[in-house]
Amino acid sequence: MNQAHLAAFNTACTTLHLPSSITIQPHVCPLAQLPPSTRIQLVVSPANSYGRLDGGFDDAISRALSPRDDYLALTRIAQSTLYQRWHGFAPPGTCTLVRLPDEFAARSANVWGVQWLALCPTMRVPAVVTWDREVVYEAAWSLLCAVEQHNRGAGEAERIGSLLVTPLATGVGRVSAERWAGQFVLALKHFDDASKNPGKWSSLEPPDILAYASEVAKTWKA
Repeated sequence: MNQAHLAAFNTACTTLHLPSSITIQPHVCPLAQLPPSTRIQLVVSPANSYGRLDGGFDDAISRALSPRDDYLALTRIAQSTLYQRWHGFAPPGTCTLVRLPDEFAARSANVWGVQWLALCPTMRVPAVVTWDREVVYEAAWSLLCAVEQHNRGAGEAERIGSLLVTPLATGVGRVSAERWAGQFVLALKHFDDASKNPGKWSSLEPPDILAYASEVAKTWKA
């Protein structure tokens, strides 16, 4: 992320009271400049709904994680997975986990140990999505659910404990840094609350529903 996004994120963490139990390490640099000592198990792709990984951060992902002699290898794996799950079209706001083939590691620039890709589209095709007022919150929530559901049935070696995500929909999508930060932090906060209070969240009453919805609605004009 850049400095503007980092400032917006830090402000959101403070004003929305992100729980201290959630550990986040900001990186203000391109993916290719991330130190090899940084260990990442999953990278979030802000791909479009069709899983084409060749623009913006998705281009950086393909250059880092695909075999050096096969730039579109990651796109093919992603689109194959999307077809199995969604018949080729992943609705914006969803999350689909993709396991990287083990044979990619030795042939790619993946120095961080990335094993998983999370496809989290915020748009059908590259376009302005400021009209979709909660798509960042929805994509972040779907990401958290997908990782938790995966970890429930995974052995220790396959569990996802660290991930890398960029600001969602802030490029061609034109979502402001403030709206992105507010919705991403709220998704983290609400998910943490739901995890700690299953009794409450498994039988929400109207006042609670309206309170959570109101918090997200306050980000619409950001």
